[in-house]
Amino acid sequence: MKTYGQYCPVAKAAEILGDRWTLLIVRDLLFGPVGFNELARGLPGISRSVLSDRLRHLERLGLIEGAGTGYQLTGPGRHLTPVVKVLGDWAARWVLEDPSQAELDPDLLILWISRHVATEALPPRKAVVAFRLSGPQPGRLWLVLEPAGASICHADPGLDPASYVHVDGETAALYRVYMGRRDLFDEVAAGTLKLAGDPALVRAFPTWFTWSNFSPTVRAARSAA
Repeated sequence: MKTYGQYCPVAKAAEILGDRWTLLIVRDLLFGPVGFNELARGLPGISRSVLSDRLRHLERLGLIEGAGTGYQLTGPGRHLTPVVKVLGDWAARWVLEDPSQAELDPDLLILWISRHVATEALPPRKAVVAFRLSGPQPGRLWLVLEPAGASICHADPGLDPASYVHVDGETAALYRVYMGRRDLFDEVAAGTLKLAGDPALVRAFPTWFTWSNFSPTVRAARSAA
């Protein structure tokens, strides 16, 4: 580990968390135990060797530990929660703009959305959200929702067609909704997103997700502007 040679808490924190990918690994582990392969899916662009190295680094420092279902934060690691939140809120308030073309990754977006499901608002039977997204990386994904959790499918799960809500449109538009930069029905009115399916499910659809943890900060910044 490279050091700054300074007896300063900020320097020590930067030594621990300043390597590329390390803070994002901590971010993803804030959602609970995560397996190696799921971590890799949530960090497109990281090599498996670099991911292994960063995990060993965090384990040596006592910030994470291996678990039966993957890796999880230890007590000291969980105390990074407000640190990550403050950093994210700062960026959301002052520097976040619409996603660039290189950032329009539908697989990553649906993974993030799957972590923000309001299970108490879901219908009593399974519901399926079928995403057909256009952009630099077109994507078709299915999100199966039930009170026990959400699962992502890369092929139609073949459930009752009446349980489907279809979301067609631009990946960038869904990113804006997820991050709080635009309201869902503003994007629908603009024609950048379309919702279809059973009318009752379509009406309930906006309540099924809490969207990004940083969306309240983004919306507050929009209101202030």
